[in-house]
Amino acid sequence: MILFRALLLVLSFAYGVLRAGGETQLKIGNHLLTVELAESPMEQMTGLMNRKALDPDHGMLFIFPFPKQATFWMHNTSIPLDLVFLNTDGVILEILPLVPFEEKRVASKSDQVAYALEVSRDWFASRKLKPGTRVQGIPK
Repeated sequence: MILFRALLLVLSFAYGVLRAGGETQLKIGNHLLTVELAESPMEQMTGLMNRKALDPDHGMLFIFPFPKQATFWMHNTSIPLDLVFLNTDGVILEILPLVPFEEKRVASKSDQVAYALEVSRDWFASRKLKPGTRVQGIPK
């Protein structure tokens, strides 16, 4: 019985690790971006906390169960980031800079945010991507 419980614990942990590691690739303009998916409340709460770096052309996509006004903060996050709010069609609503370790919450202007995307600071500006651009490849 103890062996069975230990096996269940190991399997459930392994499933959680595999599930949390989901990735997909987005196309934004002519640029590709590989993103980790943050779908569960725990994945979204953790975000990019406690990481030392973010690989080039990588980010994290937060998928919300329904459109809302979204809020983020940079608790325990040392990487300078840009936060991008998207509507249900994947259209960029806002691009906001985030300051490492900033505890003040940043809220979207819109209450129609279905997705949020965190990327390295100036990823969008350096590619001349602006609000109104559509992001392709978002999982529904």
